[in-house]
Amino acid sequence: MAHTEFWLAILVMAVVTWLTRALPFLLMRKSNAFGRLTSGRFVILGPALLVCMTVVVVYSDLHEARGLTPVLTYFCGLAAAGVCVKLTRNAGFAVLSGMAGYALAAMLLPA
Repeated sequence: MAHTEFWLAILVMAVVTWLTRALPFLLMRKSNAFGRLTSGRFVILGPALLVCMTVVVVYSDLHEARGLTPVLTYFCGLAAAGVCVKLTRNAGFAVLSGMAGYALAAMLLPA
């Protein structure tokens, strides 16, 4: 792949990624149908998607784990996320603190 093609591919991926993130918010402002998704029973959809993705990733990693260290690192991440969500009630901060707890445990625990 040529140098120009590489940067073009990066640019296209960045634009597509941005569109998938920004388009729902842009559509919500202009449509009443999308506005209804932010209230009622659909409010849980965002956190539920985060939990589903986390379960899939953690389960597949722990299924192949050898020893106690991977289990402890995931537990530290889960504990950090749990404490953060209890204190802040913010799913975004909980995800970030869970990642930080996991990374800290991965650095400190023996391999």
